[in-house]
Amino acid sequence: MKYTSEQLDAIAAKLRDMPAVEKRRQEYSKQAAVAVLIKEITALQKRGYALAEIAEALRGEGLDIATPTLKNYLLRTKPARKKPSAATAVPKPVPQKPPPATKPASFPVPSDTDEI
Repeated sequence: MKYTSEQLDAIAAKLRDMPAVEKRRQEYSKQAAVAVLIKEITALQKRGYALAEIAEALRGEGLDIATPTLKNYLLRTKPARKKPSAATAVPKPVPQKPPPATKPASFPVPSDTDEI
């Protein structure tokens, strides 16, 4: 089906006239909540708070989380430290060893004989 420009203009006008939708209430799992609060939690750690104290404060605000669970979620949420990639890493020089000296044979070589 094809649409005329008048039909599309009418549809666009109706879409523009639609009322704004109230922001839907988003719900988070405990792990997602820790991810949202990561900056605040790490700031508390830098200020000297122990994880047990932070977990207690979170429980006091209604986020029921145990200290070991908080620690686990923080380890999962924190970005892993990146190792320098091979392209940016400076290669270490490989020490040059002199070639090994040739040693004489360890067994006597018999002269050629016609006996077989």
